[in-house]
Amino acid sequence: MDKKNKNSKNQFQKFGLFMAGFFYLVSVIAVYVNSSGEKLLDPSLKTITFAHWNLEDGFREGYDEAIKMFEEYKASQGEKVKVIQTTVPWRGYPQWFLTQLIGGEPADILKLQGTDELYNQYFIPLSPYISQPNPFNKGTPFEKIPWKDTFHDNMKSALNSKYGEYYGIGAYSSVFRIYVNMELLKNAAGTDKLPQTLSEWFAACEKLKEYGEKTGEPIIPIGVRGFDKATLNYLFVYYFSQMNSDINDNISEACYPYVTSAEILDALKNGKLDYEKIITAVDIVKKIGRYFGKGFMATDLEQTKFLFFAGRVGFFPEGTWNAYSMVKNAPFKVGIMEFPTVGVNSPYAKYFAGRTTEQGLGVAGLFGIPKASKNFDLALEFLLFTTSWKINQMIMVDYCKWLPAVKKANYKGILKYCKPQIGSGRRMVEPPFWVSSGSQRRMLESLEMIIIKDKEAEKTFWNDFINKVPLEIEECREVLLASQRTLLELEKQRSSITLDGLRTDIHPVYKQRLDIRYELIQETLISSYNNIYNFRKLINILNELKTKDSK
Repeated sequence: MDKKNKNSKNQFQKFGLFMAGFFYLVSVIAVYVNSSGEKLLDPSLKTITFAHWNLEDGFREGYDEAIKMFEEYKASQGEKVKVIQTTVPWRGYPQWFLTQLIGGEPADILKLQGTDELYNQYFIPLSPYISQPNPFNKGTPFEKIPWKDTFHDNMKSALNSKYGEYYGIGAYSSVFRIYVNMELLKNAAGTDKLPQTLSEWFAACEKLKEYGEKTGEPIIPIGVRGFDKATLNYLFVYYFSQMNSDINDNISEACYPYVTSAEILDALKNGKLDYEKIITAVDIVKKIGRYFGKGFMATDLEQTKFLFFAGRVGFFPEGTWNAYSMVKNAPFKVGIMEFPTVGVNSPYAKYFAGRTTEQGLGVAGLFGIPKASKNFDLALEFLLFTTSWKINQMIMVDYCKWLPAVKKANYKGILKYCKPQIGSGRRMVEPPFWVSSGSQRRMLESLEMIIIKDKEAEKTFWNDFINKVPLEIEECREVLLASQRTLLELEKQRSSITLDGLRTDIHPVYKQRLDIRYELIQETLISSYNNIYNFRKLINILNELKTKDSK
Protein backbone atom coordinates (compact mmCIF):
# COMPACT_ATOMS: atom_id res chain seq x y z
CA MET A 1 0.00 0.00 0.00
CA ASP A 2 2.84 2.35 0.87
CA LYS A 3 4.54 1.47 -2.44
CA LYS A 4 1.36 2.28 -4.35
CA ASN A 5 1.03 5.61 -2.55
CA LYS A 6 4.69 6.39 -3.29
CA ASN A 7 4.28 5.61 -7.01
CA SER A 8 1.10 7.63 -7.12
CA LYS A 9 2.87 10.54 -5.43
CA ASN A 10 5.79 10.35 -7.89
CA GLN A 11 3.42 10.28 -10.84
CA PHE A 12 1.57 13.28 -9.44
CA GLN A 13 4.86 15.19 -9.01
CA LYS A 14 5.92 14.34 -12.58
CA PHE A 15 2.56 15.48 -13.87
CA GLY A 16 2.87 18.72 -11.86
CA LEU A 17 6.36 19.38 -13.29
CA PHE A 18 5.09 18.61 -16.78
CA MET A 19 2.19 21.03 -16.39
CA ALA A 20 4.49 23.73 -14.95
CA GLY A 21 6.83 23.35 -17.90
CA PHE A 22 3.91 23.38 -20.31
CA PHE A 23 2.44 26.55 -18.88
CA TYR A 24 5.88 28.19 -18.86
CA LEU A 25 6.32 27.33 -22.54
CA VAL A 26 2.84 28.66 -23.35
CA SER A 27 3.55 31.92 -21.48
CA VAL A 28 6.87 32.40 -23.29
CA ILE A 29 5.16 31.84 -26.63
CA ALA A 30 2.33 34.22 -25.65
CA VAL A 31 4.78 36.95 -24.63
CA TYR A 32 6.77 36.49 -27.83
CA VAL A 33 3.65 36.48 -30.00
CA ASN A 34 2.38 39.63 -28.27
CA SER A 35 5.69 41.49 -28.49
CA SER A 36 6.31 40.44 -32.07
CA GLY A 37 2.82 41.37 -33.21
CA GLU A 38 1.83 37.73 -33.78
CA LYS A 39 4.45 37.32 -36.51
CA LEU A 40 5.08 33.81 -35.26
CA LEU A 41 1.54 32.92 -36.34
CA ASP A 42 1.47 35.06 -39.48
CA PRO A 43 4.81 35.90 -41.17
CA SER A 44 3.06 38.35 -43.56
CA LEU A 45 2.01 40.57 -40.63
CA LYS A 46 3.82 43.93 -40.30
CA THR A 47 4.23 45.26 -36.78
CA ILE A 48 5.15 48.65 -35.31
CA THR A 49 5.37 49.69 -31.67
CA PHE A 50 4.11 53.06 -30.42
CA ALA A 51 5.53 54.07 -27.00
CA HIS A 52 4.92 56.97 -24.59
CA TRP A 53 4.52 57.87 -20.91
CA ASN A 54 0.96 59.29 -20.94
CA LEU A 55 -1.11 57.38 -18.41
CA GLU A 56 -3.79 60.08 -18.10
CA ASP A 57 -7.48 59.24 -18.47
CA GLY A 58 -8.45 58.72 -22.08
CA PHE A 59 -5.03 58.95 -23.73
CA ARG A 60 -4.37 55.24 -24.19
CA GLU A 61 -8.02 54.55 -24.97
CA GLY A 62 -8.02 57.21 -27.67
CA TYR A 63 -4.93 55.78 -29.31
CA ASP A 64 -6.34 52.25 -28.96
CA GLU A 65 -9.30 53.35 -31.06
CA ALA A 66 -7.02 55.08 -33.58
CA ILE A 67 -4.88 51.94 -33.81
CA LYS A 68 -7.95 49.83 -34.48
CA MET A 69 -9.03 52.20 -37.24
CA PHE A 70 -5.54 52.29 -38.76
CA GLU A 71 -5.29 48.50 -38.77
CA GLU A 72 -8.71 48.28 -40.45
CA TYR A 73 -7.66 50.84 -43.05
CA LYS A 74 -4.48 48.91 -43.86
CA ALA A 75 -6.47 45.69 -44.07
CA SER A 76 -8.76 47.34 -46.62
CA GLN A 77 -5.59 48.07 -48.61
CA GLY A 78 -4.68 44.38 -48.54
CA GLU A 79 -1.94 44.76 -45.92
CA LYS A 80 -1.89 43.04 -42.53
CA VAL A 81 -0.66 45.47 -39.86
CA LYS A 82 -0.54 45.45 -36.07
CA VAL A 83 0.30 48.45 -33.92
CA ILE A 84 1.37 47.75 -30.33
CA GLN A 85 0.90 50.58 -27.83
CA THR A 86 3.43 50.55 -24.98
CA THR A 87 3.28 52.84 -21.95
CA VAL A 88 6.01 53.47 -19.39
CA PRO A 89 5.38 55.64 -16.27
CA TRP A 90 7.03 59.05 -16.45
CA ARG A 91 9.48 58.39 -13.60
CA GLY A 92 11.06 55.51 -15.50
CA TYR A 93 10.55 56.76 -19.03
CA PRO A 94 13.76 58.82 -19.53
CA GLN A 95 15.98 55.86 -18.61
CA TRP A 96 13.85 53.42 -20.62
CA PHE A 97 13.88 55.79 -23.59
CA LEU A 98 17.68 56.04 -23.59
CA THR A 99 18.08 52.28 -23.11
CA GLN A 100 15.80 51.65 -26.08
CA LEU A 101 17.92 53.87 -28.34
CA ILE A 102 21.32 52.59 -27.19
CA GLY A 103 20.14 48.98 -27.35
CA GLY A 104 19.53 49.35 -31.07
CA GLU A 105 16.01 47.90 -31.12
CA PRO A 106 13.72 50.74 -30.02
CA ALA A 107 10.00 51.14 -30.51
CA ASP A 108 9.17 52.37 -34.00
CA ILE A 109 7.55 55.55 -32.66
CA LEU A 110 8.77 57.13 -29.42
CA LYS A 111 7.60 60.17 -27.51
CA LEU A 112 10.63 62.44 -27.53
CA GLN A 113 12.60 62.95 -24.35
CA GLY A 114 16.17 64.17 -23.97
CA THR A 115 18.66 66.47 -25.66
CA ASP A 116 19.06 67.94 -29.13
CA GLU A 117 22.16 65.80 -29.62
CA LEU A 118 20.18 62.67 -28.79
CA TYR A 119 17.53 63.52 -31.37
CA ASN A 120 20.11 64.27 -34.04
CA GLN A 121 21.99 61.04 -33.37
CA TYR A 122 19.09 58.61 -33.08
CA PHE A 123 16.03 60.03 -34.88
CA ILE A 124 15.11 60.37 -38.54
CA PRO A 125 14.73 64.00 -39.78
CA LEU A 126 11.16 64.56 -40.93
CA SER A 127 11.54 67.83 -42.88
CA PRO A 128 11.22 66.11 -46.31
CA TYR A 129 7.67 65.05 -45.44
CA ILE A 130 6.04 67.97 -43.59
CA SER A 131 5.71 70.25 -46.63
CA GLN A 132 3.49 67.71 -48.41
CA PRO A 133 -0.30 67.41 -47.76
CA ASN A 134 -1.39 64.76 -45.29
CA PRO A 135 -3.11 62.08 -47.43
CA PHE A 136 -5.48 61.27 -44.56
CA ASN A 137 -6.91 64.81 -44.73
CA LYS A 138 -8.71 64.07 -47.97
CA GLY A 139 -12.25 65.47 -47.82
CA THR A 140 -11.42 67.87 -44.97
CA PRO A 141 -10.62 71.62 -44.93
CA PHE A 142 -6.93 70.67 -45.10
CA GLU A 143 -7.00 68.33 -48.08
CA LYS A 144 -4.40 70.24 -50.12
CA ILE A 145 -2.65 72.02 -47.25
CA PRO A 146 0.96 71.09 -46.28
CA TRP A 147 1.06 68.82 -43.23
CA LYS A 148 2.93 71.40 -41.13
CA ASP A 149 0.29 74.07 -41.79
CA THR A 150 -2.51 71.94 -40.34
CA PHE A 151 -1.13 72.45 -36.80
CA HIS A 152 -1.99 75.36 -34.50
CA ASP A 153 1.55 76.72 -34.59
CA ASN A 154 2.49 75.54 -38.11
CA MET A 155 4.92 73.14 -36.43
CA LYS A 156 7.09 75.98 -35.07
CA SER A 157 7.36 74.28 -31.67
CA ALA A 158 8.60 71.08 -33.38
CA LEU A 159 11.53 72.80 -35.10
CA ASN A 160 14.83 71.95 -33.44
CA SER A 161 16.70 75.27 -33.44
CA LYS A 162 20.11 73.70 -32.96
CA TYR A 163 20.02 71.46 -36.03
CA GLY A 164 17.36 73.23 -38.08
CA GLU A 165 15.38 70.02 -38.32
CA TYR A 166 12.09 68.41 -37.34
CA TYR A 167 12.56 65.22 -35.31
CA GLY A 168 9.02 64.88 -33.96
CA ILE A 169 5.36 65.55 -34.71
CA GLY A 170 3.10 67.08 -32.02
CA ALA A 171 -0.13 65.47 -30.82
CA TYR A 172 -1.87 68.04 -28.60
CA SER A 173 -1.85 71.61 -27.32
CA SER A 174 -2.92 73.33 -24.09
CA VAL A 175 -3.83 76.59 -22.40
CA PHE A 176 -4.44 77.48 -18.75
CA ARG A 177 -7.75 77.78 -16.97
CA ILE A 178 -9.05 78.07 -13.41
CA TYR A 179 -11.08 75.14 -12.04
CA VAL A 180 -13.80 76.12 -9.58
CA ASN A 181 -15.63 74.18 -6.86
CA MET A 182 -19.10 75.47 -7.76
CA GLU A 183 -20.75 74.02 -4.66
CA LEU A 184 -18.25 75.72 -2.36
CA LEU A 185 -18.53 79.01 -4.26
CA LYS A 186 -22.34 78.91 -4.02
CA ASN A 187 -22.28 78.18 -0.27
CA ALA A 188 -19.69 80.87 0.42
CA ALA A 189 -20.69 83.69 -1.94
CA GLY A 190 -24.37 82.92 -2.40
CA THR A 191 -23.96 82.81 -6.17
CA ASP A 192 -22.57 80.47 -8.78
CA LYS A 193 -21.61 83.31 -11.12
CA LEU A 194 -17.96 82.98 -12.07
CA PRO A 195 -15.81 86.09 -11.52
CA GLN A 196 -14.80 87.94 -14.68
CA THR A 197 -12.54 90.64 -13.26
CA LEU A 198 -9.82 90.77 -10.63
CA SER A 199 -12.01 92.70 -8.19
CA GLU A 200 -14.77 90.10 -8.54
CA TRP A 201 -12.22 87.31 -8.03
CA PHE A 202 -10.82 88.96 -4.89
CA ALA A 203 -14.36 89.45 -3.53
CA ALA A 204 -15.16 85.75 -4.10
CA CYS A 205 -11.92 84.74 -2.36
CA GLU A 206 -12.82 86.92 0.64
CA LYS A 207 -16.20 85.18 0.85
CA LEU A 208 -14.44 81.80 0.80
CA LYS A 209 -12.14 82.87 3.66
CA GLU A 210 -15.09 84.11 5.70
CA TYR A 211 -17.02 80.91 4.99
CA GLY A 212 -14.09 78.81 6.21
CA GLU A 213 -13.83 80.83 9.43
CA LYS A 214 -17.58 80.60 9.97
CA THR A 215 -17.81 76.84 9.47
CA GLY A 216 -14.46 76.02 11.06
CA GLU A 217 -13.31 74.31 7.86
CA PRO A 218 -9.76 74.97 6.56
CA ILE A 219 -10.79 76.51 3.22
CA ILE A 220 -8.07 77.59 0.74
CA PRO A 221 -9.49 80.19 -1.68
CA ILE A 222 -6.81 79.57 -4.35
CA GLY A 223 -4.93 76.27 -4.58
CA VAL A 224 -1.54 76.25 -6.25
CA ARG A 225 1.26 74.08 -7.52
CA GLY A 226 3.87 75.66 -5.28
CA PHE A 227 6.65 73.08 -5.26
CA ASP A 228 7.54 73.58 -8.93
CA LYS A 229 6.38 77.24 -8.87
CA ALA A 230 4.20 76.52 -11.91
CA THR A 231 1.13 78.44 -10.69
CA LEU A 232 3.15 81.55 -9.88
CA ASN A 233 4.65 81.39 -13.34
CA TYR A 234 1.22 81.07 -15.02
CA LEU A 235 -0.19 83.98 -13.04
CA PHE A 236 2.75 86.30 -13.58
CA VAL A 237 3.02 85.67 -17.34
CA TYR A 238 -0.74 86.07 -17.85
CA TYR A 239 -1.02 89.33 -15.93
CA PHE A 240 2.26 90.72 -17.23
CA SER A 241 0.89 90.11 -20.73
CA GLN A 242 -2.46 91.75 -19.89
CA MET A 243 -0.54 94.87 -18.90
CA ASN A 244 2.10 94.83 -21.64
CA SER A 245 0.98 92.99 -24.77
CA ASP A 246 0.68 96.31 -26.61
CA ILE A 247 4.45 96.82 -26.51
CA ASN A 248 4.68 94.19 -29.24
CA ASP A 249 3.15 96.83 -31.52
CA ASN A 250 5.81 99.51 -31.26
CA ILE A 251 8.92 98.37 -29.39
CA SER A 252 10.39 95.64 -31.61
CA GLU A 253 12.94 97.23 -33.92
CA ALA A 254 13.39 94.07 -36.01
CA CYS A 255 9.70 93.71 -36.94
CA TYR A 256 9.41 90.46 -34.98
CA PRO A 257 5.91 89.30 -33.99
CA TYR A 258 7.10 89.53 -30.38
CA VAL A 259 9.32 91.83 -28.37
CA THR A 260 12.55 90.60 -26.75
CA SER A 261 13.75 91.05 -23.17
CA ALA A 262 16.62 93.20 -24.44
CA GLU A 263 14.21 95.55 -26.24
CA ILE A 264 11.90 95.86 -23.20
CA LEU A 265 14.73 96.61 -20.77
CA ASP A 266 16.37 99.01 -23.24
CA ALA A 267 13.11 100.93 -23.69
CA LEU A 268 12.69 101.01 -19.90
CA LYS A 269 16.27 102.25 -19.41
CA ASN A 270 15.82 105.05 -21.95
CA GLY A 271 12.47 106.21 -20.55
CA LYS A 272 10.44 104.97 -23.54
CA LEU A 273 8.46 102.61 -21.35
CA ASP A 274 6.68 103.26 -18.08
CA TYR A 275 8.34 101.51 -15.13
CA GLU A 276 4.98 101.06 -13.37
CA LYS A 277 3.53 99.39 -16.46
CA ILE A 278 6.34 96.82 -16.54
CA ILE A 279 6.33 96.07 -12.83
CA THR A 280 2.63 96.29 -11.88
CA ALA A 281 1.99 92.57 -12.47
CA VAL A 282 4.11 91.92 -9.36
CA ASP A 283 1.58 93.75 -7.20
CA ILE A 284 -1.30 91.89 -8.86
CA VAL A 285 0.28 88.51 -8.14
CA LYS A 286 1.05 89.56 -4.56
CA LYS A 287 -2.64 90.36 -3.99
CA ILE A 288 -3.68 87.04 -5.54
CA GLY A 289 -1.12 85.31 -3.30
CA ARG A 290 -2.95 86.48 -0.17
CA TYR A 291 -5.47 83.74 -0.90
CA PHE A 292 -2.98 80.87 -1.23
CA GLY A 293 -2.84 78.28 1.54
CA LYS A 294 -0.23 78.29 4.27
CA GLY A 295 2.93 76.51 3.20
CA PHE A 296 1.90 76.79 -0.46
CA MET A 297 5.56 76.64 -1.57
CA ALA A 298 5.72 72.93 -0.65
CA THR A 299 2.48 71.74 -2.27
CA ASP A 300 2.63 69.84 -5.54
CA LEU A 301 0.01 69.09 -8.19
CA GLU A 302 -1.32 65.87 -6.63
CA GLN A 303 -1.62 67.37 -3.14
CA THR A 304 -3.59 70.33 -4.43
CA LYS A 305 -5.83 68.11 -6.55
CA PHE A 306 -6.52 66.01 -3.44
CA LEU A 307 -7.45 69.14 -1.45
CA PHE A 308 -9.63 70.33 -4.32
CA PHE A 309 -11.51 67.01 -4.53
CA ALA A 310 -11.87 67.05 -0.73
CA GLY A 311 -13.77 70.35 -1.00
CA ARG A 312 -11.06 72.45 0.63
CA VAL A 313 -10.05 74.56 -2.40
CA GLY A 314 -12.23 77.11 -4.18
CA PHE A 315 -10.17 78.02 -7.27
CA PHE A 316 -7.33 76.04 -8.82
CA PRO A 317 -5.35 77.52 -11.78
CA GLU A 318 -3.98 74.66 -13.89
CA GLY A 319 -3.41 73.51 -17.47
CA THR A 320 -6.21 72.17 -19.65
CA TRP A 321 -4.50 68.77 -19.78
CA ASN A 322 -6.03 68.25 -16.33
CA ALA A 323 -9.54 69.38 -17.30
CA TYR A 324 -10.97 65.89 -17.76
CA SER A 325 -9.57 64.46 -14.53
CA MET A 326 -10.65 67.54 -12.55
CA VAL A 327 -14.25 67.31 -13.77
CA LYS A 328 -14.47 63.50 -13.78
CA ASN A 329 -13.03 62.85 -10.32
CA ALA A 330 -14.62 65.67 -8.33
CA PRO A 331 -17.68 64.74 -6.19
CA PHE A 332 -19.20 68.15 -7.01
CA LYS A 333 -19.81 70.32 -10.06
CA VAL A 334 -16.62 71.88 -11.41
CA GLY A 335 -16.67 75.19 -13.27
CA ILE A 336 -13.96 76.23 -15.70
CA MET A 337 -13.08 79.90 -16.10
CA GLU A 338 -10.46 82.00 -17.83
CA PHE A 339 -8.01 84.13 -15.86
CA PRO A 340 -9.99 87.24 -14.81
CA THR A 341 -9.13 90.47 -16.56
CA VAL A 342 -8.25 93.80 -15.00
CA GLY A 343 -11.60 95.57 -14.72
CA VAL A 344 -12.31 99.16 -15.75
CA ASN A 345 -12.57 100.24 -12.11
CA SER A 346 -9.28 98.62 -11.13
CA PRO A 347 -6.26 100.75 -10.16
CA TYR A 348 -4.39 98.81 -12.86
CA ALA A 349 -6.91 99.70 -15.59
CA LYS A 350 -4.76 102.49 -17.07
CA TYR A 351 -2.15 99.89 -18.08
CA PHE A 352 -4.57 97.23 -19.26
CA ALA A 353 -3.83 96.26 -22.90
CA GLY A 354 -6.53 93.59 -23.21
CA ARG A 355 -6.84 89.84 -22.88
CA THR A 356 -4.07 88.29 -24.97
CA THR A 357 -4.70 85.75 -27.70
CA GLU A 358 -4.23 82.06 -27.06
CA GLN A 359 -4.36 81.19 -30.75
CA GLY A 360 -1.18 79.65 -32.14
CA LEU A 361 0.21 78.52 -28.78
CA GLY A 362 2.76 75.74 -29.01
CA VAL A 363 1.88 72.17 -29.86
CA ALA A 364 3.33 69.56 -27.49
CA GLY A 365 3.68 65.78 -27.23
CA LEU A 366 6.27 65.27 -29.97
CA PHE A 367 6.58 61.74 -31.38
CA GLY A 368 9.63 60.74 -33.45
CA ILE A 369 10.81 57.74 -35.46
CA PRO A 370 14.21 56.26 -34.48
CA LYS A 371 16.77 55.58 -37.20
CA ALA A 372 16.83 51.97 -35.99
CA SER A 373 13.15 51.48 -36.82
CA LYS A 374 12.67 48.57 -39.21
CA ASN A 375 9.35 49.94 -40.46
CA PHE A 376 9.90 53.64 -41.15
CA ASP A 377 7.29 53.96 -43.91
CA LEU A 378 4.60 52.34 -41.78
CA ALA A 379 5.57 54.39 -38.71
CA LEU A 380 5.42 57.62 -40.73
CA GLU A 381 2.04 56.61 -42.13
CA PHE A 382 0.76 56.02 -38.57
CA LEU A 383 1.95 59.50 -37.52
CA LEU A 384 0.19 61.00 -40.54
CA PHE A 385 -2.97 59.07 -39.68
CA THR A 386 -3.06 60.06 -35.99
CA THR A 387 -2.37 63.75 -36.69
CA SER A 388 -4.93 64.04 -39.48
CA TRP A 389 -7.77 66.50 -38.89
CA LYS A 390 -10.45 63.94 -38.03
CA ILE A 391 -8.37 61.38 -36.11
CA ASN A 392 -6.44 63.89 -33.99
CA GLN A 393 -9.75 65.39 -32.87
CA MET A 394 -11.17 61.93 -32.18
CA ILE A 395 -8.20 60.99 -29.96
CA MET A 396 -7.87 64.27 -28.10
CA VAL A 397 -11.41 65.68 -27.96
CA ASP A 398 -13.51 62.51 -27.72
CA TYR A 399 -11.21 60.46 -25.49
CA CYS A 400 -8.52 62.52 -23.74
CA LYS A 401 -10.58 65.71 -23.41
CA TRP A 402 -7.37 67.58 -24.32
CA LEU A 403 -6.96 70.33 -26.87
CA PRO A 404 -6.06 68.84 -30.27
CA ALA A 405 -2.99 69.88 -32.23
CA VAL A 406 -4.89 70.62 -35.43
CA LYS A 407 -6.49 73.87 -36.53
CA LYS A 408 -10.25 74.46 -36.89
CA ALA A 409 -11.10 71.80 -34.34
CA ASN A 410 -14.62 71.21 -33.03
CA TYR A 411 -14.39 71.88 -29.28
CA LYS A 412 -17.23 70.22 -27.39
CA GLY A 413 -18.16 69.20 -23.87
CA ILE A 414 -15.82 70.64 -21.26
CA LEU A 415 -13.40 71.66 -24.02
CA LYS A 416 -15.78 74.46 -24.99
CA TYR A 417 -14.46 76.21 -21.88
CA CYS A 418 -10.83 75.42 -22.78
CA LYS A 419 -10.91 76.56 -26.39
CA PRO A 420 -8.02 78.95 -27.15
CA GLN A 421 -9.40 82.49 -27.15
CA ILE A 422 -8.65 85.22 -29.66
CA GLY A 423 -8.82 87.97 -27.03
CA SER A 424 -7.38 91.28 -28.22
CA GLY A 425 -5.43 89.49 -30.94
CA ARG A 426 -2.14 90.45 -29.32
CA ARG A 427 0.43 87.83 -28.35
CA MET A 428 1.61 87.10 -24.83
CA VAL A 429 4.86 88.73 -23.77
CA GLU A 430 7.66 86.91 -21.99
CA PRO A 431 8.61 88.91 -18.86
CA PRO A 432 12.06 90.55 -19.33
CA PHE A 433 13.03 89.24 -15.88
CA TRP A 434 13.09 85.69 -17.30
CA VAL A 435 16.41 86.19 -19.12
CA SER A 436 17.35 82.56 -18.46
CA SER A 437 15.92 79.50 -16.74
CA GLY A 438 18.03 80.33 -13.69
CA SER A 439 16.78 83.90 -13.48
CA GLN A 440 13.20 82.71 -13.93
CA ARG A 441 13.55 80.43 -10.91
CA ARG A 442 15.19 83.17 -8.81
CA MET A 443 12.56 85.79 -9.63
CA LEU A 444 9.74 83.35 -8.88
CA GLU A 445 11.42 82.76 -5.51
CA SER A 446 11.41 86.54 -5.05
CA LEU A 447 7.65 86.57 -5.72
CA GLU A 448 7.20 83.81 -3.13
CA MET A 449 9.01 85.85 -0.47
CA ILE A 450 7.01 88.97 -1.33
CA ILE A 451 3.77 86.99 -0.78
CA ILE A 452 4.93 85.20 2.37
CA LYS A 453 6.51 88.20 4.12
CA ASP A 454 4.04 90.77 2.72
CA LYS A 455 6.87 92.94 1.42
CA GLU A 456 6.50 96.06 -0.70
CA ALA A 457 5.95 94.23 -3.98
CA GLU A 458 7.24 96.29 -6.87
CA LYS A 459 10.28 97.86 -5.24
CA THR A 460 11.40 94.59 -3.63
CA PHE A 461 11.03 92.65 -6.89
CA TRP A 462 12.96 95.23 -8.94
CA ASN A 463 15.77 95.43 -6.36
CA ASP A 464 16.02 91.64 -6.29
CA PHE A 465 16.31 91.65 -10.08
CA ILE A 466 19.02 94.33 -10.10
CA ASN A 467 20.98 92.66 -7.27
CA LYS A 468 21.06 89.43 -9.24
CA VAL A 469 22.26 91.06 -12.47
CA PRO A 470 25.80 89.58 -12.17
CA LEU A 471 24.22 86.09 -12.16
CA GLU A 472 21.98 87.02 -15.09
CA ILE A 473 24.97 88.23 -17.10
CA GLU A 474 26.92 85.06 -16.36
CA GLU A 475 24.02 82.88 -17.52
CA CYS A 476 23.49 85.05 -20.62
CA ARG A 477 27.12 84.52 -21.55
CA GLU A 478 26.69 80.76 -21.24
CA VAL A 479 23.63 80.90 -23.51
CA LEU A 480 25.54 83.13 -25.92
CA LEU A 481 28.38 80.62 -26.07
CA ALA A 482 25.93 77.77 -26.73
CA SER A 483 24.28 79.83 -29.51
CA GLN A 484 27.66 80.42 -31.12
CA ARG A 485 28.38 76.69 -31.06
CA THR A 486 24.99 76.06 -32.66
CA LEU A 487 25.81 78.62 -35.34
CA LEU A 488 29.03 76.82 -36.20
CA GLU A 489 27.20 73.49 -36.36
CA LEU A 490 24.59 74.97 -38.68
CA GLU A 491 27.25 76.51 -40.92
CA LYS A 492 28.91 73.10 -41.23
CA GLN A 493 25.59 71.51 -42.18
CA ARG A 494 24.87 74.24 -44.75
CA SER A 495 28.29 73.77 -46.35
CA SER A 496 27.82 70.01 -46.49
CA ILE A 497 24.37 70.36 -48.11
CA THR A 498 25.72 72.87 -50.62
CA LEU A 499 28.54 70.54 -51.69
CA ASP A 500 26.15 67.58 -51.89
CA GLY A 501 23.84 69.61 -54.10
CA LEU A 502 26.62 70.23 -56.64
CA ARG A 503 26.72 66.55 -57.58
CA THR A 504 25.53 65.80 -61.10
CA ASP A 505 24.46 62.22 -60.38
CA ILE A 506 22.02 63.16 -57.63
CA HIS A 507 18.48 61.71 -57.77
CA PRO A 508 15.72 64.35 -58.21
CA VAL A 509 13.87 63.23 -55.06
CA TYR A 510 17.06 63.46 -52.99
CA LYS A 511 17.78 66.88 -54.57
CA GLN A 512 14.34 68.08 -53.50
CA ARG A 513 14.97 66.92 -49.94
CA LEU A 514 18.32 68.72 -49.92
CA ASP A 515 16.63 71.93 -51.04
CA ILE A 516 14.06 71.70 -48.23
CA ARG A 517 16.80 70.97 -45.72
CA TYR A 518 18.84 73.94 -46.98
CA GLU A 519 15.88 76.30 -46.57
CA LEU A 520 15.32 75.09 -42.98
CA ILE A 521 19.01 75.58 -42.19
CA GLN A 522 18.83 79.10 -43.60
CA GLU A 523 15.83 79.95 -41.41
CA THR A 524 17.54 78.55 -38.33
CA LEU A 525 20.76 80.41 -39.14
CA ILE A 526 18.86 83.69 -39.21
CA SER A 527 17.20 82.81 -35.90
CA SER A 528 20.58 81.93 -34.37
CA TYR A 529 22.14 85.21 -35.53
CA ASN A 530 19.21 87.08 -34.00
CA ASN A 531 19.61 85.19 -30.72
CA ILE A 532 23.29 86.05 -30.57
CA TYR A 533 22.57 89.72 -31.35
CA ASN A 534 19.83 89.89 -28.70
CA PHE A 535 21.92 88.24 -25.97
CA ARG A 536 24.87 90.53 -26.63
CA LYS A 537 22.54 93.50 -26.43
CA LEU A 538 20.94 92.10 -23.28
CA ILE A 539 24.32 91.73 -21.54
CA ASN A 540 25.17 95.37 -22.30
CA ILE A 541 21.79 96.62 -21.07
CA LEU A 542 22.00 94.58 -17.85
CA ASN A 543 25.41 96.11 -17.16
CA GLU A 544 24.00 99.59 -17.73
CA LEU A 545 20.99 98.91 -15.49
CA LYS A 546 23.25 97.65 -12.72
CA THR A 547 25.44 100.75 -12.96
CA LYS A 548 22.46 103.09 -13.11
CA ASP A 549 20.64 101.58 -10.11
CA SER A 550 23.76 101.33 -7.97
CA LYS A 551 24.34 105.11 -8.10
